[in-house]
Amino acid sequence: MNEPTRTMSVAVSAAGLWTSPDVVRPLDAPALGTPARLRAWAAAQGPDERRDLWGRLDSQLLLGETVLVAEVRDGWARVNAPLQPSRKDPRGYPGWLPLAQLAAPAEPTGEQVVVTEQVTELRDGPDGRVVADDVSYATVLPARRRQDSFTEVTLPGGGTGWLADKHLDTYRARGPLPTTEQLVAAGRLFLGLMYLAGGTHGLMLDCSGLPHLIYRRFGHSVPRDASDLALLGEHVEVAELAPGDLAVFQNDETGDVYHTGICTGGEQQVLHVSQPDWACLDGTLSERRRRHLVSGRRLRSE
Repeated sequence: MNEPTRTMSVAVSAAGLWTSPDVVRPLDAPALGTPARLRAWAAAQGPDERRDLWGRLDSQLLLGETVLVAEVRDGWARVNAPLQPSRKDPRGYPGWLPLAQLAAPAEPTGEQVVVTEQVTELRDGPDGRVVADDVSYATVLPARRRQDSFTEVTLPGGGTGWLADKHLDTYRARGPLPTTEQLVAAGRLFLGLMYLAGGTHGLMLDCSGLPHLIYRRFGHSVPRDASDLALLGEHVEVAELAPGDLAVFQNDETGDVYHTGICTGGEQQVLHVSQPDWACLDGTLSERRRRHLVSGRRLRSE
C-alpha cells in the first residue's frame, strides 16, 4: 500500500538495499533477518554467487542510517537513503529493504560517535553480553554517557547499547576533509577483504563502497557509485595523480565509468576493491586497469 513518506532508521548492523523484493535469492535469507546474520551470508557466497548479486543488490545501509520510507508492500519498504547521494534520485539512493529491519530513529543526545574499526560489537553494558555483532566501520550513533572505557549509545527503536571506546571517535558532520594519510590508512583496514557487489559494510565492499565508507567516517556524505564519485572535487590528470586522490576508470568500449580506488603512490599504485581479483588490494595496477585509468578526483586535505 502507498502511504505518506516518513523517516525511519536501520535497526540491524546492515540492511541490503535491493532493486526489488522479487530479486532476493533463497541464499540471501540470513541478510534479511533481525538481526541480520551478515557473516554467515557472506561466507556462503563464492565468486559465482557474488557475481549474481549484480542487478539485485545496489547498496547497504548501516545501523542507525536514516531512510525516507515512500511505500510499504508485503513486508518490504521502498526507501531513499539521504546519506548516499545519487543521480538516480535527488532524495537519496533508492531501493527496497525488509520493513522489519527498520525502526523509529534513535533518540538524539547532542553528541555522536563513529566506529573506526572494521567491525565492532554492541553490548548490553560495559564489557557486557554481546547483543549485536559486526557493527560496521563508519556507523554513526548518538552518544549518551561513558563508563569503564565504553560509551552508551541510543539505538533505533528506543533501546541503548554499549560500544568500546577504543573502536570509536567523536563524529564531526561536515568537518575537515580527510587527509591523504587518513584516507590511505583507513583504506588499508580492508586489505584482503573479498569483493561483494553493493557492499558498503566493514565485512563486504565493492569498489565505490570503499571511498563512500571512508568519507562517511570523516563526516562527509559522498555517493556510493563510481560514476557519481567521478563528478566530485577537483579534476586531476592521470600524470598528476597523487596519494589520496580518487582514481577514475572508464571502459574504453562503452565510455562508462565503472571503477574507482584510492591512489597510494601516483598513477601506478592504487588501493581498490577489485572484482576481477575478488579482493581489496594495494599495489601496481594491471595492464588492463592502467589502460582504463582516465583521470582522478581530488577531495582531501593536504
